[in-house]
Amino acid sequence: MLFAISLVHLLNDSIQAVIPALLPILESNLALTYTQVGIILLIVNLTSSVLQPVVGYVSDRKSRPYMPPIALLISGLGMLALALADQYYVVLLAVACVGIGSAVFHPEASRVAHHASGPRRGLGQSIFQVGGNAGQALAPLMTILIFQPLGQPGAMWFLVPAAAASAVLVYVAIWYQGQQRARKAVQEAVAYSFKQ
Repeated sequence: MLFAISLVHLLNDSIQAVIPALLPILESNLALTYTQVGIILLIVNLTSSVLQPVVGYVSDRKSRPYMPPIALLISGLGMLALALADQYYVVLLAVACVGIGSAVFHPEASRVAHHASGPRRGLGQSIFQVGGNAGQALAPLMTILIFQPLGQPGAMWFLVPAAAASAVLVYVAIWYQGQQRARKAVQEAVAYSFKQ
């Protein structure tokens, strides 16, 4: 389960990391100024970073294991919109979707990685992080393989890893819900035995 969530972390972070690689293409296709390019980066980083603590706070109050699969689909739809964008405001909405998807993914995915680690929390967190770092490292390779030959429409191919990641996350969510039910049953049994 830990390797599954790490793989999804790789896919999630690779989707977000390709946005800077797309900037020269967007700048050329839409005749953007440096200010507009900077605003694109601001939007994706603000949505992915600033929203994470809010999502984490909500997630701590009540676990929502099905939010990460939805988040990855939102990111994938953002990439599809980015591939088809011919207006600047569409680009901003698209990168906001990618950032929001990333912000929603990380807190709950971290919780699952923590749980799947068992007593080896440090190792588990490291494996989870390796996935994300590897995803960020793939961005230059994706620029060469996808954006150089295909240009802006190449971004639509990122709907495929987003959908695959979402499918893996549904499997992870089902496993995690089962783990939560089992833990709750044990806690109730222990509480019941103390009452006797």
